[in-house]
Amino acid sequence: MVIQRDVAELIANGQALTVSGDNLVVEMDLSAGNLPVGARLRVGGAVVEMSKKPHNGCSKFAARFGADAFAFAKDAATRHRNLRGVYWTVVEAGEVRVGDLIAKLGPGSSRTPAQPNY
Repeated sequence: MVIQRDVAELIANGQALTVSGDNLVVEMDLSAGNLPVGARLRVGGAVVEMSKKPHNGCSKFAARFGADAFAFAKDAATRHRNLRGVYWTVVEAGEVRVGDLIAKLGPGSSRTPAQPNY
């Protein structure tokens, strides 16, 4: 699970970002417009792909951050922004470290960045 840093900070409201349970907290636009299903990214030494499985949050998220945060993350009007985060499928395993760049890859590619996007 991956969540956008600014959204995580807003929802966490001063709590540690790790409380959300997400595997990665990134500084990147996770919206469907920027990262449609199937989009590939190089993250450090790994290549990942946007999953079609939606990330809708769970009862643990609601218990940790409250009903308002849960409703905010799931709101139909902003669902395309993936505020609760997204799932990435690992296409090529590799080491990922704090501070590694994230780059969109060109269609059908697992090697060449299309453009930097961090």
